[in-house]
Amino acid sequence: MSEHSARPQCAVHLDLDGYTDICRVHGWTAQTRRDALNQSGMYNALEFFSKHNIRATMFAIAQDVRSAAKAENLRDAINAGHEIGSHSITHRRLTELNSAEKRKEIADSKSMLEQALGVRVRGFRAPEFAIDAEALRLLESEGYDFDSSLFPSRKTPARPHIVHPGGTLMELPLPAHAPLPLPFHPSYSLVLGNWYFKTGLRQSIRQGIPLVLLFHLTDFADPVPDQDLPNWTAGVYTLSFLSQAEKLRRCTAMLEFVQRHYRIVSTTEFIESRAGHTEEALKAGNRV
Repeated sequence: MSEHSARPQCAVHLDLDGYTDICRVHGWTAQTRRDALNQSGMYNALEFFSKHNIRATMFAIAQDVRSAAKAENLRDAINAGHEIGSHSITHRRLTELNSAEKRKEIADSKSMLEQALGVRVRGFRAPEFAIDAEALRLLESEGYDFDSSLFPSRKTPARPHIVHPGGTLMELPLPAHAPLPLPFHPSYSLVLGNWYFKTGLRQSIRQGIPLVLLFHLTDFADPVPDQDLPNWTAGVYTLSFLSQAEKLRRCTAMLEFVQRHYRIVSTTEFIESRAGHTEEALKAGNRV
């Protein structure tokens, strides 16, 4: 076995939260209807992934297909070989919704994206990582193959695993960050510094755990103009205090650090290889 193939796998994800989504989450009034984060973020992200030969999974907010510009961006991503996952319809916290609303966000987002884009949607990420047992059961019943919303805990293993015994839904956990106070994916590390990313990732490296590397549009987008920001805090959450060139430089450094320790694959390859491991473990009578 070569050194490259012996490395743990890494799937690269991109959450497509735009300017209006960020404002809505924080209760801010968007100062413009133009979603500059989406336009520049998608363009720059596609260039970044192309340069590094990465097939990412992009978690789309399904109502975005009603926007001609955003739908075209998603088609560009598909044409470039990227996969599409669901990030719900409206980017509301699932844990604050009733059962009917929760089902709609999960089931209808999948069908909306599939019908509008002509692709299969296999995966889901809950807005703000807020998911519960009911939502996980709905994901399985609605035909999703995987979820990637949970962080490791006493109840959630750090490795990819089948959620329900005898079921089919696979959880691809985001990397553990304790004892660090916050996740270390690039959006946080662009605020706190690349040292924070390396410190967090070294824990996963030591454990040899497969990695989900999660980017957001803010990591690649041009800064939102000051006049379009509702307050200074929005400049932090949209990473608008950093130039696009600086974000690109630092994201490149983070990716290169990942590539020294992981083998980057598509999410489809990632989950199919995990499924093979699950079958072997079950035959051996072991838990994954």
